[in-house]
Amino acid sequence: MIKTIFHSLTSASRQLLRHWGALLILMVLYLAMLGAIYQFFVTREATVGQLLLSLLLALAAPVLFLIIQTMAARYNQGSQRAWTLLGGSLRDFWKLLVIVAPLILIAVLAGYLFGKIETTAPAAAVREAVRAPTAPTRPVTPKPQPVSWQSVVITTIQYLLFCLVLPLAAIHLWIGTARDGLKETLKRAHRVLARAFAPKSVVIYAIGFVFFAVVPYFLIVTKTPVNSAWLDAGLLVARLLLAVLFSLLGWVVTGGALGYAGEASGAVSAAQPSEGAGHVPAEA
Repeated sequence: MIKTIFHSLTSASRQLLRHWGALLILMVLYLAMLGAIYQFFVTREATVGQLLLSLLLALAAPVLFLIIQTMAARYNQGSQRAWTLLGGSLRDFWKLLVIVAPLILIAVLAGYLFGKIETTAPAAAVREAVRAPTAPTRPVTPKPQPVSWQSVVITTIQYLLFCLVLPLAAIHLWIGTARDGLKETLKRAHRVLARAFAPKSVVIYAIGFVFFAVVPYFLIVTKTPVNSAWLDAGLLVARLLLAVLFSLLGWVVTGGALGYAGEASGAVSAAQPSEGAGHVPAEA
């Protein structure tokens, strides 16, 4: 399994570097998506024009994301030119939204239910705080609060659902739709989802998550102590550029590696004889 994972990651990385034209287009689209998201949050909805601009930005960001995802699923298929790859992605990006519509509904419903669940401190701790004297005569060492296992379990489920289960299922459905078409992916959605949570897919996604999520996060939040304001600004710009580069390359390579791993699993399954199949004698 380790050999297959390593081969999938290295093959996806090599193919992406070879398709430098597609990589440049992906970078432009990714920067446009980030710009649309930033402009959406800083635009004040005071006039009709600004309201329409916010609406256009809210539509542009997910459309750009789906176009990027379609290109990420197809860049290592054959020897397509960059503009041909872009044209096909512009034509078929809407299919990726259709295939994950049930996952979006699940995410919305899960977010609503998690918001309804109370994760406050235990009642015993609250009563203890109320009974505490208001003006103690000497310093009182605070008692350690008991662990709220309900909060721990709920938080764990949230992270697993929103950071692992739903993204991994969505990526495999996107890859299948971009490569095989919407109708074919709908027919074998159960197989695609079963392959999504195979050990190889989970490990590849975990490795990619480090590059497209963890590393960019630390690059953004980590502050380099310097005495010069200009040097501090320059380091900030450099960290932001590296964060953008890692997030895009990590995401695209992870999608390509998952596609390679899925093709390998499908080839192995096809090579195995079906149960009960035997040699059919030739007719006399």
